[in-house]
Amino acid sequence: MTKDKNKINSFELMAIHFKNELKAIFTDSGAVLILVGALLIYPLLYSFGYFNEVLTDLPVGVVDLDQTATSRKYTNMLDASREVEVSCNPQSLKEAKELFMSNKIDGVLLIPKGFQKNVLSTKQANVAVYADGSYLLKYKTFYTAAQTVNAYFGAGVGVQHYLAEGKSLRQAKVSASPLSIQTHMLYIPAGSYGSFIMPGLIIIIIQQTLLIGIGIMGGTFSESKASPFKLPENKRRREIVPLIFGRVGAYLLISAFNICLAVIIIHHWFNYPDKGNMFDVLMLLFPFLLSVIFLGIGLSTFFKHRESAIVFMMFLSPIALFLSGISWPVSAMPDWLVGLSKILPGTTTVPAYLRLRTMDVGITEVKTEVLKLYIQAGSYAFLTIAYFYIRLYVGKNKKVTIDPIK
Repeated sequence: MTKDKNKINSFELMAIHFKNELKAIFTDSGAVLILVGALLIYPLLYSFGYFNEVLTDLPVGVVDLDQTATSRKYTNMLDASREVEVSCNPQSLKEAKELFMSNKIDGVLLIPKGFQKNVLSTKQANVAVYADGSYLLKYKTFYTAAQTVNAYFGAGVGVQHYLAEGKSLRQAKVSASPLSIQTHMLYIPAGSYGSFIMPGLIIIIIQQTLLIGIGIMGGTFSESKASPFKLPENKRRREIVPLIFGRVGAYLLISAFNICLAVIIIHHWFNYPDKGNMFDVLMLLFPFLLSVIFLGIGLSTFFKHRESAIVFMMFLSPIALFLSGISWPVSAMPDWLVGLSKILPGTTTVPAYLRLRTMDVGITEVKTEVLKLYIQAGSYAFLTIAYFYIRLYVGKNKKVTIDPIK
């Protein structure tokens, strides 16, 4: 026997909308691709792309105009570095430029005439580095390799001169390098780019795929011109909260799968830094997901077509990545832009997530961020619920059928 719709309680309504939303998602191939497939494709694609972690064996050319034993020793030291590989020895700077412009090499190092003479006479010797300034990683890699070789080469020359003066080997080493610098890489010991960018990028991918998927579902529902409500028109006001929370539950269930895949499995598979407690990580990600889902449901009410959601959210994606602080430090951004960036939950989550997973801090160290995310989730929930109530009120007073809302 069919149950009277007027006697359905809020929990039953929530369960109905939960099941209906899941059914709608998994019967929409586009939504499945975004909400599930993208979380498999994007993290794997980027992780394999950054698999080597650091840029090594960058092909460069050395123009040796000195052609001496000392200049060849310098060239061999540069070639032995991990960062670059001396792939050719052009006879002139013009020839080296042609090789560079044809993309056969990524940089040029010029050893001028008189290099050995200056070194042996304790005069300052110079080398010139021509690096690709339009490509930051290539430029930094080549420049760092040249600086390192210069430091070691210069120290070796200094030791030889002090030995010639009659000093012991220990005294020569101390005189050549009186200040000993010990470098300790914290949190990401290898200094690798993949381990630096991927953990935060995964959070942004989760946020944007959720927003796009929810927006697609909202636009699709608006196109259908159907009503989301199950109760009669005079009872719909009490159905708003179960409707919204039922849908939130559906997206939380899908997000739980995505978290297991991207944050746990892929993170460990590619051996990204992980010093945090997983329970603490999940305590941070729960309010993050709530905030993203409520924001997505609220934004989806403005989309009348599914294509509109895709266009808007794809436009928002590079902005979300930039504002997260992954590609550029937040401290270097204008204050007004930092304040505006707090609209997106990922901006608050990414730095807290990185502290948990790479800096070995506990949940108490990021409690401020967790509280902000709960406040943000509550604010978006309140605004979304209020919007539904207003639309129902306006539609009732105008005596017209309101547009379907999602």
